[in-house]
Amino acid sequence: MEERDPNEYFIIPNPIYDVVFKYLMEDLESAKIFLSTLLNEKIIRLAFEPISHAQKITDESTHQEIRLFHLDFTATIELADGTEELMMIELQKANMAGDIFRFKRYISANFQRKQAQEVINPRTQAVETIEQPIRLIPIFILNFRIENEIDDLIIKTNRTKRGLFKDKQLKQHNEFIDNLSYDMWVIQLPNLDKIDPSDYEDDEYKSNLYALLKLFDQKAQSPQNRHRLLLIRKLFPIFLKRLIARLKAADAEQPDLEEQMHAEDEYLAELRKRDNTISFFKEQLESTTQELESTTQELESTTQELESTTQELESTTQELESTTQELESTAQELESTSQELESTTQELESTAQELEKEKQLKQQKEEELAAKEQALKTQQELIYDLAKVLKASGIPLETIEEKTKLSPEEIERL
Repeated sequence: MEERDPNEYFIIPNPIYDVVFKYLMEDLESAKIFLSTLLNEKIIRLAFEPISHAQKITDESTHQEIRLFHLDFTATIELADGTEELMMIELQKANMAGDIFRFKRYISANFQRKQAQEVINPRTQAVETIEQPIRLIPIFILNFRIENEIDDLIIKTNRTKRGLFKDKQLKQHNEFIDNLSYDMWVIQLPNLDKIDPSDYEDDEYKSNLYALLKLFDQKAQSPQNRHRLLLIRKLFPIFLKRLIARLKAADAEQPDLEEQMHAEDEYLAELRKRDNTISFFKEQLESTTQELESTTQELESTTQELESTTQELESTTQELESTTQELESTAQELESTSQELESTTQELESTAQELEKEKQLKQQKEEELAAKEQALKTQQELIYDLAKVLKASGIPLETIEEKTKLSPEEIERL
């Protein structure tokens, strides 16, 4: 293999390992450069807190000990107006995605940290010492991605103090709010290769920040040993010289460094094995859950169909009952109408009989009247014939008139 030019490249222990990173940050000058470059703050004083360590907690699901690496610093920064502020910087590093509550638990513990501060009592004007909370800045260095929406190298949450009704932002420091809230920094190391030079080259802060995080570039692992990074010298500006020198010195000052890095590899391998097992059972559980949900949905659908069919049957039954009642009512009406028709028929028959009787009586009366008229006519004709005979015989008009009861005019016309 072609030998690399030592003036072009340099090799450092991989700072993604806890033992290397802790060694780097135990040098306060290196830590000050690292943190001030990251936060873009002017750090005047920095103190390494003795609480810093790789904390061991028990995973409640497996009852195994899990190491959560974190470092704590108290830093005094100079604000833009020249005043100083004491803050606590909590730095946590993780090589694998884990339970978020492990991080949250440690942040909650650091919220309890306080500082002694001298204030003047406005009533007595006496100087009193009180305890106040220290502003907290959590920093997470992750060797895995937590988002794929924008693929940024650093995600930062900013505290925003805004009134709800007036919709105005508070710009001044507020003791109550600022001490009970915090900015958070999340570094996603795998996204180093997602950053283009155009994202930082015109901004000094971003350029320095990108160069700082390139010291953690896992794609620069040495082909011979992944515990070492092979980095291009020209990519790193002069302000990182102390950090690079500190990292190079780790091998010489810690003879068991390689052994400790191997131990971390074994620990992470066990974690991956455990997580793979958990993931397998989670997938099985999710699959079973989906099947159960699908079956439940089918049962619910079938139940709804049955309920719908039942409602339709009930509706049809009600319609049939209603139709039956209507038919029964119609039958009763028809029967009543039939009885009325029968009664009407009887009345008509009775009326017809009465009419027939009246017709017969009328006909009888007409026949009797015709007979009377005929008899009267015959009698009249006889009277006229008698009058004619008497007139022809020369009987006096008075005698004929007396015998026939005819008028003189009638007799005269004969």
